[in-house]
Amino acid sequence: MSNSKISYSQFLCLFFVNRIVMVLTFLPIFNVPPKNQDVWLSVVFMYPFSILASLPLIYLCSLFPNQTFTSILSIIFGRASIVLSILYVWFFFHITAIQVAQFVEFMATAALPETPILFLIVTMLTVCLYALKKGIEPLARFAQITTFITMLSLAIIMIISLRFFDPSALKPVLEKNISQSIFGGIYLCSLSSEIITIGMINPYIVKNKNCILKDMTKTISLAFLLVDIFYLAITLIVLSLFGYAQASRLSFPFYSAIKVLSVAEFLERFESLHMAIWIMGIFLKITYFMYILLTTIQELRNTADHFAYAIPFTSVLAPFVFYIIPDFLSLDRFMSYRYFTLYSYIFIFFIPLFTLIFAKIKLRSRKR
Repeated sequence: MSNSKISYSQFLCLFFVNRIVMVLTFLPIFNVPPKNQDVWLSVVFMYPFSILASLPLIYLCSLFPNQTFTSILSIIFGRASIVLSILYVWFFFHITAIQVAQFVEFMATAALPETPILFLIVTMLTVCLYALKKGIEPLARFAQITTFITMLSLAIIMIISLRFFDPSALKPVLEKNISQSIFGGIYLCSLSSEIITIGMINPYIVKNKNCILKDMTKTISLAFLLVDIFYLAITLIVLSLFGYAQASRLSFPFYSAIKVLSVAEFLERFESLHMAIWIMGIFLKITYFMYILLTTIQELRNTADHFAYAIPFTSVLAPFVFYIIPDFLSLDRFMSYRYFTLYSYIFIFFIPLFTLIFAKIKLRSRKR
């Protein structure tokens, strides 16, 4: 395990950037229930579900402050934890591959259509490998810089877009049953794969032993609140500019919205600002999940250096991404609420919840 340590504020920045980056491009809210102008309500409902989904891992972190989630699995389930750890290796590998594929999809479609896909994959993974070598602490410092730039840039874009805001685009409110918006919030929460990293990054956070539960809950609550605020603002901007019907047909709604913004008809091309913060964010997200993946493998194999597996797994990751990229429709279908919701919740909520229940039972039996 690495000796690097990060603060709660740095972890908050890592969490925020990782969660908000895909909102800046794909904005999946327009393809989930209620599938009308009430989609902004789904963003509102996302917040409480995100907090609830995080609670099992937050409690586990307070019970085992110096252990990663996969280490906790080993403590609670013994040898049976090997199967669960292998499943998490697959999950982290799969999520990383999806992120690289989505990076390529955006770059090859909207930004650099003439650039070979293989070049995009190799370039991104090479830069990520260099960052992985440095460890989690420099990555967390970069997350602080990225968070500041992202929030400042989004604030500027939102101020500029105020004159385009049209409240009538949100009417009628609750056209369908509110349960549709609630289900949309449940799906948006499932896209927060970062929740499982609460457990994986747990031992690297500098903690006050008497306030672990309080500090972690406060950090995660604030991180999701910031995500929800910016997510809601972005959704409202897109709805105001395009309306639901047109926005739902766009591949990159927020990027398309930024392209039409202007100030006094002479200050334009804000998409370059979007591109800068998005590339910083997606680089951070891919590197972060690769770090989590390698940490899981390191613990499974009981080796001293997580980077020892970086090049072998990257060599497998690159062709796997190259394999899934040609069929973007299948990838988008898998990421839809019909399939990804249950797939994600198994890893970010149900397994941690069962682990917490068994941990409580085991700790009580020891006291007796």
